[in-house]
Amino acid sequence: MTSSETQDPIQQAAADWFVRLQGDAALEDWTAFQAWLEADPAHAAAYDAIEALWVELDDAPANDDLPCQEAPARAVADNVSPFQRRAERPSRRWVWAAGATAAAAAALVLAVLPQLTRPTFTDYSTRRGEIREIALADGSRLTLGSATVVRVHLGRAQRDVTLVDGEARFDVAHLPTRPFVVSVVDRKVRVLGTEFNILSHADRLTVTVRRGVVAVSGGDDPPVRLTKGQQLIHVQNTTSSQVRVADPNSVLAWTSGKLVYRDTPLPEVVAELNRYVATPIRVDPSAASVKVSGVLLIDKESAMIRRLELFAPIVSQTSGSEIVLRAKATRP
Repeated sequence: MTSSETQDPIQQAAADWFVRLQGDAALEDWTAFQAWLEADPAHAAAYDAIEALWVELDDAPANDDLPCQEAPARAVADNVSPFQRRAERPSRRWVWAAGATAAAAAALVLAVLPQLTRPTFTDYSTRRGEIREIALADGSRLTLGSATVVRVHLGRAQRDVTLVDGEARFDVAHLPTRPFVVSVVDRKVRVLGTEFNILSHADRLTVTVRRGVVAVSGGDDPPVRLTKGQQLIHVQNTTSSQVRVADPNSVLAWTSGKLVYRDTPLPEVVAELNRYVATPIRVDPSAASVKVSGVLLIDKESAMIRRLELFAPIVSQTSGSEIVLRAKATRP
């Protein structure tokens, strides 16, 4: 009699389900899996044994001999919420089953290991001037602004994103048992489910909340809680952060191809424009105190400069390999 003939069919089914759900499972797959779990408590015990062993492998040091590949983002329909595994543990009377089948479950995990993908960070990026939307497998959506780089890992206990540089809007799926944590410069932004924007460039961090609550922490500072309409500004390696009221719709206008300014210092405007244009823009000291109000369309470099000159008393001049903005001379 072969090993496959003596294999517990419930354990084999649990392993098959585990492999199936690691891939691009559809809503129908999750529904069928739920029905299988509820059909017999032994199903849940067997699946938990397989999952627990895989988590141990996940937590173990990386081994170059194990398969590793990037899992690309997949499309998630607006009206579909991925199935969430139940949080409760198997009842005490079934604990013996998990223990009794541990060796067999371990053998199954090793058998299906080549079919599974070890968790890894997946990198996403945009070119200068590009805006990109990404749908993650957990139901969250990211919108990447110009010249942005993020790294994503959707772990079983926590969803981790590193914003390396640039700007991103996060619309996070609400999963209470899997917090969503964004690491950026020397801060961490922790949420369960919300919509917010992060801009990180040079040593300056700006977090703006459109919906829900986020907690920003770092160093020895206590976490700062932000709610709808609040914005945190933090300069790297400083001990304090500034919290102020902000209009989330204006901050997020870039996702629809617009940059909105209300009495914004020209140097701040130029710092943002430099993320979109190819030719560096510099503010002459004569225009350092100029404020800008208006809506700039994200367009060709020359068109954006011309519109900026209409909104503020400045003139542009090409000087070598850069564009210099100077205060417009006043008539006597």
